[in-house]
Amino acid sequence: MFCFVCRSQLKAGEILKSVFYMNCLIMASLTLILDDLNENPICKHGPTVLFQRNDASGKVVSRYYGCSASRNGTCALELPASQIITSKTFYNSTTTSHMQINKVRNSNASEKAYCLKCQRLILKSCLDNHKNHEIICDLTDDMLRQPSRLLTPLTDDSNEAQYFFSDDTLLCIKGIIEQLRITKIVCLGAPRLHEYLLTKTITKSLLLDIDERFRWFYDESIFLQYNMFNHHFYEGVAAQDVLISFLQTGEQKDRVCLFTDPPFGCRTELLANTILKLNQLYNATNLLVQHVLPAFWVFPYFMEAYIKKEMPSMEMSDYHVSYTNHKTYHNGKKSLKHGSPIRLFTNVPLESFKLPFNEGYKFCLKCNKSVHKTNTHCVICNKCASKNGASYMHCTKCNVCVKPNYKHCYKCGRCAQKHECRFYQNQIICRICLVKGHTELSCSFWKHFNKFKRHYKGCIICGKNTHIIQNCLKRKLALKETYFLGKYNNILNLH
Repeated sequence: MFCFVCRSQLKAGEILKSVFYMNCLIMASLTLILDDLNENPICKHGPTVLFQRNDASGKVVSRYYGCSASRNGTCALELPASQIITSKTFYNSTTTSHMQINKVRNSNASEKAYCLKCQRLILKSCLDNHKNHEIICDLTDDMLRQPSRLLTPLTDDSNEAQYFFSDDTLLCIKGIIEQLRITKIVCLGAPRLHEYLLTKTITKSLLLDIDERFRWFYDESIFLQYNMFNHHFYEGVAAQDVLISFLQTGEQKDRVCLFTDPPFGCRTELLANTILKLNQLYNATNLLVQHVLPAFWVFPYFMEAYIKKEMPSMEMSDYHVSYTNHKTYHNGKKSLKHGSPIRLFTNVPLESFKLPFNEGYKFCLKCNKSVHKTNTHCVICNKCASKNGASYMHCTKCNVCVKPNYKHCYKCGRCAQKHECRFYQNQIICRICLVKGHTELSCSFWKHFNKFKRHYKGCIICGKNTHIIQNCLKRKLALKETYFLGKYNNILNLH
């Protein structure tokens, strides 16, 4: 089956299991009201978010407050907006005291043990309280500095998923950091990278993560329990002050960047909103006006449209991110056919860094960026078009590069896999006016500009096969189109 929202192909037996497919359905039917979240009710993950559920026609069906971090997991809070007392708390805190955590954390490695059942560090003097539990006793300082290799990963993509970067990916990220001369990194939910930076580099790192287990290993100077989907600090103002201090560039003119590796089932609107708040905090801290905080966002390539919608300045790097504890998201023998589908999105110009040659990447002089060795430059599209790792081919009928297993559908005017044209056309984005729901042949462009003749080969506007429709000069002039920060804007409203 084809997912008409994220445009990815799913096997029939995997439909209900696919977090991407389910997330696409949720995104299609729900909109978020991102006003001041601090005025909303509070669950154990901080301020909730106001969701608005719409029917197929777009009519509002209901409005409710839901958890920002876990809609299908352990905190399935759903409270009707009409029955809510704002800022009311709907949970009981059961967190371990700071005194107890500090006592264990500040002890010598020889005095500590790790309980796999309780998922926490304990003192060997308290082993009697953990009878019949699986215990790791021979802890070393090196093990304690790398807790992600000790903790049991959380793998619920709709909640607190944890997939840890492979060593190759860590080396690549390190190389990018060195090329950009970054000195400080705020790690949003990327604990493996955080500990790698602390142990293998001189780069300073601050981990912001919702997993409270890291409190047993890191003090408040390098770890803050934080919800990346509502900008909530579990320790309040004191924790935010730590972040503010870290964001300061100082006299040394430190270079700060943000790196996030969120659960793949997350709402991109929420994370983009948090990145915006962190950027504003960075500017306010350093008395800047509109400085863009460099950011890296790890996400599947087929979710590119969602990231671009919220953050048009983000571009997708061709690097294939791999993990150690995911069945297929790696580049080994049991990986997917074209390697990992996970990519690195960034607002840093892609020509500013090169990807590792020994991992199969090359530098395309025409694109002026690093791409995978299988990515071939198309002179018509004027880019290395492949996104999924396969060698894309240029279709002369719809005049764009497509996946090699796609076939041209004359009814839809698109290359695609097997699909139902009636449903598929509702999700198509017209390449002339960039509005969703119709093809170029049925675009109202032809009614407004009847001097243009439809061409069925090459560019549908001018008939030339030397460029794609979006780059057609006649189209741009007719629509009075502007392009800013990765986003097209048509001045004329055709609909």
